[in-house]
Amino acid sequence: MLVHTEAALICTSDLNDIRENPFGIALPVVIGHEASGVVAGVGEKVEGFEIGDRVATHPVHPCGGCVNCLTGVRHLCARMEHFGINLQGTFAECYVVRADRARVVGRDMPAYVAALAEPVSVCLEALAQARVKAGDSLLVIGDGPFGVLIARLAAGMGLGNTVIAGRHELRLRFARDAVRVNAKRLGDETAAALRKAAQSPAGYDAVVLAVGSAKAVKEGLALLRPKGRLVVFSAVSGKTPVDLFDVHVRELEIIGACNDQDRFDGAVKQLADPGLGLADLVTHRFRLEQYQDAFRLAAEGHDEAMKVAIVFDDGGSLR
Repeated sequence: MLVHTEAALICTSDLNDIRENPFGIALPVVIGHEASGVVAGVGEKVEGFEIGDRVATHPVHPCGGCVNCLTGVRHLCARMEHFGINLQGTFAECYVVRADRARVVGRDMPAYVAALAEPVSVCLEALAQARVKAGDSLLVIGDGPFGVLIARLAAGMGLGNTVIAGRHELRLRFARDAVRVNAKRLGDETAAALRKAAQSPAGYDAVVLAVGSAKAVKEGLALLRPKGRLVVFSAVSGKTPVDLFDVHVRELEIIGACNDQDRFDGAVKQLADPGLGLADLVTHRFRLEQYQDAFRLAAEGHDEAMKVAIVFDDGGSLR
């Protein structure tokens, strides 16, 4: 389907692609992958969509035929196509999406909220990998948009305790119902504050790593209870020392969370939940011609912005 873009969000991975191109993306390419818009054209075999439908879209396009797809892990497809990597991305007036990677959204949902569908999907995957349940204690390390979003989603799961650690007071405030620990302000006292916030001398049931830091891996493992789980949500580059003896004697788990395993529909439902109120996470909106200001704010404005959107037409900027 051809989608007329209403809103496209700037992701941390977009910034990493510009700065380092870790995936070796062949240039030129249109980047961007978190988006929503209006269906402007449909292929002859497309069913369930009509021109004029407002849709949220998912950037991951599994092939359906590789061994990973055939064994139920399509989100880890060996021949994956992805907006902004080997498919043209969403920082453009129009983009093309496979019909199975789109969902119709209500006309009253702001476009920049609908564009959060994939971010919510991957955050739901992180929580599923953490296997947290009612009464459990969860620590999220990192106060970027994804860390805050994970904490917000966790708060609605009936956990006994949700804690988020970060370095930016403005961003931490968006975590709302979570216990917030400012590591920048506490300095060397951070570890003690986080252990106290666990509300158990044994530590946390799960820790989600929402910052790409080798140091945070060590800190997160140390704060787990025996048989606890460290979920590696953010990519950690380079060598990461891990005390495997500690993993052994406390039977800890280290588990990844990459893309999402069929959580797109659940994410769209979460977007429509007024209790979560996810619209406030998109703090700034820019026109496409203001892209330099938008990317600069997303990269450098950690004390003044959460999620930054590029919007198109009145539908993206006025809703």
